[in-house]
Amino acid sequence: MTNLILRSSTLGLRFLLALYIAKFLGFEATGVYGLTVGITGLVPALIGWGLNYFVAREVVGRRPADAVPLVKDRLLVTTISLALLTLAAIVTAFAGGFEITRLHVIIAILVWLETYALDLHLPLIGLELSNQANMLVFIRSAVWIPPIVALGFLLPKFQTVEIILEAWIVADVCALGILFFIGRHWHIRKSLRRTIDFAWIRARLRRSWYIYLSDLGIVGFMYADRYIVSYFLGLTATGIYTFFWSLTNALQTLVATTVVQIALPALVKSFPLGDHSAWRHELRRQFAKTIGLSVGLAVMIFLFGEVLLRYLAMTSLAEHRGLFLLMLATSVLRSCSDLANVGITSTGRDRSYATINIFGVVLSIASCVLGVVVFGLVGIGIASLATAIVLLGIRLAFLAASVRATGPAAAT
Repeated sequence: MTNLILRSSTLGLRFLLALYIAKFLGFEATGVYGLTVGITGLVPALIGWGLNYFVAREVVGRRPADAVPLVKDRLLVTTISLALLTLAAIVTAFAGGFEITRLHVIIAILVWLETYALDLHLPLIGLELSNQANMLVFIRSAVWIPPIVALGFLLPKFQTVEIILEAWIVADVCALGILFFIGRHWHIRKSLRRTIDFAWIRARLRRSWYIYLSDLGIVGFMYADRYIVSYFLGLTATGIYTFFWSLTNALQTLVATTVVQIALPALVKSFPLGDHSAWRHELRRQFAKTIGLSVGLAVMIFLFGEVLLRYLAMTSLAEHRGLFLLMLATSVLRSCSDLANVGITSTGRDRSYATINIFGVVLSIASCVLGVVVFGLVGIGIASLATAIVLLGIRLAFLAASVRATGPAAAT
């Protein structure tokens, strides 16, 4: 319930921000905001090299103080990767004659901070500190929104995308400071003085290439569609899509926070036990929670969206009700698919996990391009739903095979 309250508050305020931008700054500004959110989600996967997958699993069962050196080694790779990516972006901009504006600098700073935030969030979940992790998400992603919206109403000159993103940066820095306060007994300074475990880094990088491709697949599956909409249909259509995404993504995020993420330690711990009956029972229990919560949230979000659009007389959005319904159905299926992914992770079948995710992004991009070209904006919803059905079916079939393979007879 604590996680649900924290994430519900976060998502509610993020939706308030999307509504504020759409209503008062326009759909083009909403599109810019949506693309910024997309790149802060894509870059951590692009330069993550698949290491977070191993870190999140390897910290399970450790004390926080014992996990700090591992996280420190991981963050060294992050820092080097971000520096090289930033340098490459600057060189490309100058070589191509592109002007680097204030907005570009702000987005670059956000990318750095959000990448660090994700690399710290996942180990906290693995350490079963989900309340603290989601409290930090609330601080960096939401607590600043009411003041910046109020400032925009009081002083309209502050109604700009740049001001909004700068407030986000301030919140990221504050969240990082609070994390250091939370971890004041974790011997962080002592760990920072320890020698870097280059052997661990090399060993994980040698194994993580398929996880890296998988991470690109997962994140690409989540964010690639908005870039496809932007390319084929323009910023206004991207703004409309982003507005509905801010509603429907709330469903998937809430389910991930209250069920899927918390299920990982439980499933990892229960899998090695005997004939895996405890693992099978836990997996069924988590699926029941996921289905019940996601369907209930889908109904509530649709009713809320209908009331909101009617009350605010936003007819340009109400015309795309079909897209809204398709995106809600997709989010329900993706939530179940996320849990299936966690189930596969807990079995240690890393290559199968990665292969399915890589196939997912290829299928998603191809179907989204086809959907947009043939059906326009609603085509992105049709394509996303079809892809979600296929991927959930594949993951469930794999888990069913795993259950048969790990039955009592197999264990004997």
